[in-house]
Amino acid sequence: MLAYGKTIGNLLLGEIGALGAVAVFFVVIESLWPAVPRQTKWRSGTSTDLILSLFNPLVIHPLNGYLTMLLLTSLIGIAGAARWEAMRGGIALQPYWLQIAAAVIVAEIAAYWKHRVFHMRWLWPIHAVHHSATEVDWLTNERDHPLQLLGTHLVLTTVLAFAGFSAEVFAAQAAVRRFYSLYTHANVTWSYGPLNRVFVSPAFHRWHHSTDPQMVGKNFAVMLSGLDVVFGSYRFPEPQPAAFGLPDGRSVDHLGAVLVHPLTYLPLTRFRRQRAESQTSPLTRTAGPRSS
Repeated sequence: MLAYGKTIGNLLLGEIGALGAVAVFFVVIESLWPAVPRQTKWRSGTSTDLILSLFNPLVIHPLNGYLTMLLLTSLIGIAGAARWEAMRGGIALQPYWLQIAAAVIVAEIAAYWKHRVFHMRWLWPIHAVHHSATEVDWLTNERDHPLQLLGTHLVLTTVLAFAGFSAEVFAAQAAVRRFYSLYTHANVTWSYGPLNRVFVSPAFHRWHHSTDPQMVGKNFAVMLSGLDVVFGSYRFPEPQPAAFGLPDGRSVDHLGAVLVHPLTYLPLTRFRRQRAESQTSPLTRTAGPRSS
C-alpha cells in the first residue's frame, strides 16, 4: 500500500511538473498573439480542466497498463512471439531520433482513426465532453472524460507496443504529441499558410471545436493534417470560428457535469430533459403540448 501511494504521489508530482513547465510558455504566447483578445486566462471551466489534467492519469494509467498487457499478449500470441521479437529488435537498432519520429507517425495514424470513431454516434456522448468548452485555450486539451482517455491510451499503447516500439520510445512520442496538442488548442492566431495542409496549426485546429455545422466530421489530426487531406476530412475556412462548444449549446464546465455527461445521451435521460425543456418554453406555455 505504501509503495502504491508513493507511485501515485510520483505520478501526481510528474503531472504538476509537466503542466507547470509549459504553463508559462502558453500564458505568454496567448497574451502576445491572442485569437480572442477578450478571453480571460482563468475562464469558465479552467478549474475543471486542471483537475482532469492532474487526476485523470492517476486513474487511467494503471488500468490502461493492465488492459494493454492483456490485449498485447493476445495479439502477440496470434501473430507469433518470434516474429514480434525480431521486429522489435530491428527497430531498436535504428537511431533513437528515427524511432521517435516513426512512433509519432504510427501514433498519429492510430489517433486519427480513433478520433473519427469517437465522433460516431455511439461514442460521441463520451467525446462530447472535450467539445463542451465554449472558450478554447491550451488547457482545453485536458478536458477529456476518463473513458475517452482510457480508450486513447489503450489504442495507442497497444498499437505502438505491437509495432515493436520500446517503452522509452513510447514515452518520448507521448510527450511530444501531448505538448503539440496543448499547443494546437492555444488561444493564438498562428497559422502555417500552405503548410496547414501538412501540419496542424492552432488556427486550423480551432475550427475542429467550432459550432459551425459545416465543420462536423472535419480536422481530426493532432499533428499531421495531411491525414485529413488524404482521408477527405480537411477543412480550413477563414476567418477564425465565431463560436465554440456543443451543437446543442449545453454547458459542461463543472467536474460533476463532465463525469455524468455521457449519461445525458441515454434515451430516458434525453426524454426527461426534452420534456422539462418543453414544459418551460414560452411556445409550449402558449400553444400547449403537441399531439403525437
